[in-house]
Amino acid sequence: MPADEKQQEESEFEAEVLRISRALFAPENEFQGSTYIGSAERDGVFIGPDSVTIVECTVSRRKDKAEKDGKKLHEACLAMARQHPFKSIKGFFVTNDEPTADQRTVIKGFGPPLVACSFAQLRGQLVDSLRYLELRAPYPFGSAREPSSGDYNDLKPYVAVDPVERGTSEPFSIDRVAKQVADGRSVLLYGDYGAGKSMFLRELYQRLAKTHRRNPFQPFPILLNLRDHQGQILPVEALERHARAIGFPTPSQLVRAWRSGDVTLILDGFDEIATPGWIGKTSTMRDIRRRSVELVRRFCDESCSSTSVVLAGRAHFFDSEREMRIALGIRDSSLFLMAGEPTEEQAKKILNAYGWHDALPDWLPSRPLLLSYLGSSSALHGSVEGTFGRSAGEGWHMMLDRIAEREASIEVGVDGFTVRKVLERLATQARRSSDGMGPISQDELTSVFQSVCGYAPDEGSYQLLQRLPGLGAMDSVDGSRRFVDVSLADAARAGDVVACVLDPNTESPLLELTDSVVCLDEVGIDVAAVRLEGEGAASSGGSYSSATAFQRRGVSDAVIADIIRVAARLWPEDVPRTSISLHEIELRSFSLTADAKSYDWLSFQDCVIQELDLTDHSGYALPHFQNCLIGEMTGVAGWSVLQEDRFVECEVAQFDAQMSTAKGILALKTTPMNKVLLTILKKIYAQRGTGRKESALPRGLDAKHRELVPEAIQRLIGAGLITSARSNATRLYLPVRGMTNRVRRILQAPQSSTDSVLD
Repeated sequence: MPADEKQQEESEFEAEVLRISRALFAPENEFQGSTYIGSAERDGVFIGPDSVTIVECTVSRRKDKAEKDGKKLHEACLAMARQHPFKSIKGFFVTNDEPTADQRTVIKGFGPPLVACSFAQLRGQLVDSLRYLELRAPYPFGSAREPSSGDYNDLKPYVAVDPVERGTSEPFSIDRVAKQVADGRSVLLYGDYGAGKSMFLRELYQRLAKTHRRNPFQPFPILLNLRDHQGQILPVEALERHARAIGFPTPSQLVRAWRSGDVTLILDGFDEIATPGWIGKTSTMRDIRRRSVELVRRFCDESCSSTSVVLAGRAHFFDSEREMRIALGIRDSSLFLMAGEPTEEQAKKILNAYGWHDALPDWLPSRPLLLSYLGSSSALHGSVEGTFGRSAGEGWHMMLDRIAEREASIEVGVDGFTVRKVLERLATQARRSSDGMGPISQDELTSVFQSVCGYAPDEGSYQLLQRLPGLGAMDSVDGSRRFVDVSLADAARAGDVVACVLDPNTESPLLELTDSVVCLDEVGIDVAAVRLEGEGAASSGGSYSSATAFQRRGVSDAVIADIIRVAARLWPEDVPRTSISLHEIELRSFSLTADAKSYDWLSFQDCVIQELDLTDHSGYALPHFQNCLIGEMTGVAGWSVLQEDRFVECEVAQFDAQMSTAKGILALKTTPMNKVLLTILKKIYAQRGTGRKESALPRGLDAKHRELVPEAIQRLIGAGLITSARSNATRLYLPVRGMTNRVRRILQAPQSSTDSVLD
């Protein structure tokens, strides 16, 4: 090693020994260190109220170095004993590595009060960091758990989903974040529910722990689950509780290590803590949120400037970034990271760990947590051919239950069923807005909770309301919230619709929706159908009776449309006893089912329908449309093929291209197999993510083409263009995520397409 590098290594080692010694032996006087005793310089002399400690340190492993430094230590101890006769005297000969046998023998020969030790042993008196890391490993890391069992130890391999820097959108890998933290930079990681924040922190902790084991001069990580520290505002109390929770024998060591800047502090879940006794003493939710994170703010304020503080929580807990900065007390130089969404390849890796090797259905959510919920569900398995999956309705129904249970596990006293009811009621409340997503005021959050639970929210429940999944801040002035996840909002909206169908006489918030125009989308209809299908009391007659009863009571026709669409999905061959007319509503899509006998009983007046799907129409009577605006009509190429008396003074912005309709495809000059492939793709991709029943795929084909359907399905599955799922006993075929553009290109120019799936 070059002389200058060796000298630098020795200087760095001596500085670190003095820092640890100062924290151990003279924490009240941070300016003690190297000094002279007589005419000889000593590496460190620390005079405390009851003791005097003298330190000599070296990176050398030579025996003669121990003889020289041991003599200096012995003389210094004698001198200090004469100056301070009522204080205990101790001398430490500290080596970078374990002292050699010769060095220990030499120091032992000088007798008490000299002792030889390694740097790790000296540091162990401040804190036994290796023991902490050993005890912390089996303890939970925030909400990082195996979805199927709740196990926080036996987790699937981590799939790296890089967060992005706020402002620049630059991705930061886990290694890059670890490097920033090692350099002393603080980090704030925020994102919505299920974005993988706890998993990321767990992985970061493990990287930092591994680095510390290799190099004890590096700080060791301490990771606190803030949900474990309800009611605490003092960092010392939090560290001591954390030590007791993991079984660390000397809690004061963690406090001392933190005070000395010897740790990297990781705080997970700033949105999950509450301090009791605020209700009635604060005037705004902003005050409550600020008070709730006082522990975090004090950690940031009282940590050494060299200590990296890593924070994580839900961004929408606060109304704005400015409020978040001020409330948490984070440093201006901190790295702000937003949890990212997995790429298609990363999503596949997450599901592969659970045995899902098929293509990903288009309806699947992007959040790692939700993907894990789906992957871990044993109900995914069941197809004898080895393909498996869920319909959109079954998937979202299950995920809402799991999301609610997860939130309830954070807030003691509110169960998962109640959390789901609150979320469903808020989704109904949001239907009052033009887009069905909000705003929802703070007063509405409180009143909804009280209407569901029967009592006003306490401090912990207020925290729950602020961090509800799928809700984000809308207005930083009034603190209002809005749904940010369209599919989650749609799935949650189905809850009150189902309740009304099952018991039309119940007092329902839907009775107050007299002017809402927002209808359930396909996901919501699918969720409602799945839930009603599992109810023995549900029937087509009861559903249609509920619809007409609610319409007579003045409920919005948007709600009536939801009920009849669910009934038509479940019981397509049944019709209501009386005709139903819907006025001035807006539907994102309306699909006619292949199994229906007639829609002659249904009429739309002055409605806006973004997409009217007639792909499965097989000649039965269509609904009546009067003065309606239809954005796109799929399955037909123009007015000439429609029943003229069914569309009165209606405007259609766009029809299907002739060659994309069922008749147009069958008229193409191409192979029979290509015609079947194109027909199946058209049907499956025409319905927004929810797919088609297996029985619907051969409809409209003659006997010759029907024989090719099974082979065509297998070819499309093999090409990754469709995937299979089951809803109860019904097999479905679903669009594949990321394949919409490819399928669109095929359908737009089928005869010139060179796609490999075609003959």
